[in-house]
Amino acid sequence: MSDSLFNQIAPYSKKDRVVLAIREAIVSGKMQPGDAIVEGRVARQLGVGQPLVREALIDLEHQGFVQRIPYKGTSVTKLSPADVEQIQDLRIELESLVVERARGRLGASDLKEMRELVDGMRQAAAKKDLGRFNEHDLAFHRALWQLAGNRYLADALERAVVPLLTFFYLQSGHISESHVQSVRDHEDMVEALVVADPAESRARTRRALGELKAHCDQLLPPSMR
Repeated sequence: MSDSLFNQIAPYSKKDRVVLAIREAIVSGKMQPGDAIVEGRVARQLGVGQPLVREALIDLEHQGFVQRIPYKGTSVTKLSPADVEQIQDLRIELESLVVERARGRLGASDLKEMRELVDGMRQAAAKKDLGRFNEHDLAFHRALWQLAGNRYLADALERAVVPLLTFFYLQSGHISESHVQSVRDHEDMVEALVVADPAESRARTRRALGELKAHCDQLLPPSMR
């Protein structure tokens, strides 16, 4: 990591400004997937205290931009082709279970929220706003996981899928037809929540997740497909 990645910010700056500075360095490519993030060094470059950087990294982990490994430190999120394939397979199984469990817990306000989040994805895609698209995508899946009412299931998906979605975001670089198609996949997942027949719901869910996997894979560079 060079000493010129960040612009200096005042010592009294709040955590969200530190989060933004590190995130911008990642999104701009100044920090590459797999790069180690040393808290003390980042704190010196930003002109802030190390505890503030540590708090910012916790937020960035929640957003999927960094990975924190006990006893090894923090690095910019990096996934291998095998990681992507394994997480995708796990995601299909677990999110299918989420939809099955969420069907009996879905209220009118929940359904409204899910549809609004999909609409937010659609609008972001139309405006070519990749960052906003990613935010709505993450929010959609987190809302869906919570509907299942099983915190262990939600935690498992949080650990596996959030880094995956953010990795796709970083790899894709811009809104493409795959993003537009993925909006339709999310619409199909919402419809699977409300269809009356459980068997049809399961079939719709797995079909939508399979299509979503294919569209996400198109966002990866050829070397990772």
